[in-house]
Amino acid sequence: MARTVLIVTDRLPVTLGLAQAMLKFGYQIMTARPEADDLDRALQSQPNLVLLCPPAEPPQESACLGLVKSRFLGKGIPLLVCVATPDAATRVREHLGAVEVAAGTPLRLNELYARLQALLDLANRRELRISTELVVAHREVGVYTEDFFYYDTIRSLSLGGCFIQTEALYPIGTEIEMVFCVGSASRSIKARGKVRHHGQGGGAQGMGIEFQAVSSTDCGALESFLLSHLGTPGLPSRL
Repeated sequence: MARTVLIVTDRLPVTLGLAQAMLKFGYQIMTARPEADDLDRALQSQPNLVLLCPPAEPPQESACLGLVKSRFLGKGIPLLVCVATPDAATRVREHLGAVEVAAGTPLRLNELYARLQALLDLANRRELRISTELVVAHREVGVYTEDFFYYDTIRSLSLGGCFIQTEALYPIGTEIEMVFCVGSASRSIKARGKVRHHGQGGGAQGMGIEFQAVSSTDCGALESFLLSHLGTPGLPSRL
C-alpha cells in the first residue's frame, strides 16, 4: 500500500517538482499551503509523512514553523524539513527541536528518497507493539520525592509508548517518568512520557503514554526486546 506524503509549501514550482519526484518514488501525494485552514484539513487525512519547505523570508518562515509545530509535532507523523542554507536549518531546529532537516540547493532526489524511507521505516518500527505484563514504576515529573513511585503493569508496549494498567490516572497531558525492565531484571529502561489518553487496554483501565525522551541505548534495548517478541497473539489496536 502506497504511503501518503504531505507536501507543505507556498511555492508552486517547488510543489510541482517535489510532487513529480514523490510520484516517481511511488508515494501518494497531498499538498497544503502553510496556512492554518489548509493544515487542519490535511491533518484530518492522516498523512504518513510531512515534507515541509518553509518560506525563505525569516518572518514568514517563523510563522510557518509555528503552524507546523502546533499541528504536527507530537502526533506521531514523521517530519522532514527542506531548506536552502545551514542558517535556515539552524532556525528550524530552534523552532522545532530534533527534527530531520535536509539543507542544500538543489535537493538531491536520491538523498531525499533515502531520508524519507528512513523516516517511514522508523515510524513503522514505532507502530510495532506487543502485549506485555511488565511491572513499571512511574510518577509525575517534578511532584513527588525521589524515592516515591506508583507501581503498576504495562499491558502493551512499542517504541513510541505504552499502555499502563492503573487506577492512578494522571490528567491528560501530564509528563511522567517511568522505569521498567525488559528481557531480564538487570536491563532497566528509563523513559519520560506524556499521558495521551485514558481508556481500556486489553479490558483493563489505564492510560496511554507517548514516550518523549528515551536514551539511544535504552531505545536500542527496547527495539531488540520488541523484535524478539513479534508474533505475540492479541496485540492491542492502540496504546
